Amino acid sequence: MRRRTVMTGLAAAGAGSVLGACGSAWSSPTADLPAGTREGGELIYATDREPTCLDPHNSGDMPQTYIARQYLDSLVSMRPDGSVVPWLADSWEISEDGLVYDFTLKQGVRFTDGEVLDADAVVANFEHIMDPETQSSTALLYLSPYFVSAESLSEQVVRVTLKRPYSPLLTVLAQAFFGIESPKAMARGLAENCEAPVGTGPFTIVEWRRNREVVMVRNEDHTSAPADAKHQGPAYAEKLTWRFLKDNTARYGALASGKVHAIFNLPPESVPTAQADDRIETQDFVHSCVPYALDLNTTHPALSDLRVRRALVHAADAPGIVHSAYAGVFPYEGNAISTGTPFYDETYHQPYPYDAARANALLDEAGWADRDEDGYRTRDGERLTLRLPYASDPGETPPADLTILQNFQAMERRVGVDVQLIPTDAASLTAIRRDKNAFDIRGGYWNSPTAGVMYIKFSQETYEIDNGQNVSYAYDEELDETLLEAAATTDPTRQQELYSRAQQLLTAQAWHIPLYPIQTRLAIRSDLVSDIWIEPSEGEPVLHDAYLNRDGA
Repeated sequence: MRRRTVMTGLAAAGAGSVLGACGSAWSSPTADLPAGTREGGELIYATDREPTCLDPHNSGDMPQTYIARQYLDSLVSMRPDGSVVPWLADSWEISEDGLVYDFTLKQGVRFTDGEVLDADAVVANFEHIMDPETQSSTALLYLSPYFVSAESLSEQVVRVTLKRPYSPLLTVLAQAFFGIESPKAMARGLAENCEAPVGTGPFTIVEWRRNREVVMVRNEDHTSAPADAKHQGPAYAEKLTWRFLKDNTARYGALASGKVHAIFNLPPESVPTAQADDRIETQDFVHSCVPYALDLNTTHPALSDLRVRRALVHAADAPGIVHSAYAGVFPYEGNAISTGTPFYDETYHQPYPYDAARANALLDEAGWADRDEDGYRTRDGERLTLRLPYASDPGETPPADLTILQNFQAMERRVGVDVQLIPTDAASLTAIRRDKNAFDIRGGYWNSPTAGVMYIKFSQETYEIDNGQNVSYAYDEELDETLLEAAATTDPTRQQELYSRAQQLLTAQAWHIPLYPIQTRLAIRSDLVSDIWIEPSEGEPVLHDAYLNRDGA
């Protein structure tokens, strides 16, 4: 097995900067392929989770952004070092005060429904994202604290105006969540657009076969690959099938047998087998993110007490339960952000080490000193019970994550806390996410190419939007001010100081129990396919450059 690890770095785009395009000419889709490779063909990719909607402007789940990268282009593209290069925008200018961004669009680009990409189309996309009817929980949260307007200055120039400086804006816009869609297609309404959004990207959606696959075909007129693509022009593969295989064994078996060319989320139990197979290459990418964590709902009377929250973290033995579940495939991370996040501070890697004695002392101090006949802690005759609903679908809660939850339950039981694991169907869990009275602990994560993800997850603005993203239902004025100041400066030294302070403040509150960083983990039959890569803004797999190998046919 061959393995590649992709890392992210710091964004670099200062106020007043202008960046130009660096595309290359192309002839036919396969003219620049190595000798002996196959032309066209069908590329089959298998993943564990199915989106609820194919329009990434809606909702904001990671399965959306992974697949949307194949049919939507963004204004800019982010490189592994954090720098930003042209995509649909050939160039841009940023005002000295950081409040105005003027994007000049690439000429001659059309959506796959024939509509022209122009400034009005881009403005329509910003309006679509900001419209409450679109039900955006991701793109909206990135923009709402900063966005004032988007307007057309000319046919090819779009102006975006902000109410406060936002230095990560370019890296944020690189994500597929901000993929540019046809205004004509968006006008069909949310339901129809969810089935088949229309972009300018390398593939076009043909059919979404629910619970099975999404079928796409090559956009023969694609002229808008990002500047950091491996080639310009249309995709090499004629057809792309995006298959849903939730079962780990079935997904890896499909790869090993050659029925699929690449899979997402190589199962931990399959790693040794993959390592022994010379035909399989893996690519591992650690996301910039708030790690997968157990969020503590501070509206619960017990969890409103900092002593109780800290006790839960000390009692959890988070490194132990992660290692037990993932056997080292996913590393433990106890900081508020992952190691892949810009301005990560190692100081807060494990702020609350496993200490059952300390946990017991804190719970006693908080008044939960009595025990009932089952050994659980009580106060005024009430048991310390915490509800933890989780998705019963194994595609949403894989076996290793379920093991983590069970281990957490067992560790908290040792200090007298009754954690109730509640398997929940998808529809019910969606309702629970928006009802602070329906849960006490909830597992989740937040991917973002910027350390400002802490603001998205834990700010007063997110709290007041009240769309279920500030799961702890808590905020801190100093934390908000620190993160807003960090977003307003382009000085990396000052940013490091501020983001380190934010990590310190957030860690001190113990609003959540971080466990492991989110990763994009691809396993690829390298004898069958070449040049699949992972872009760094959201860890999205890129299949535009992939081509099938003749020898593996």
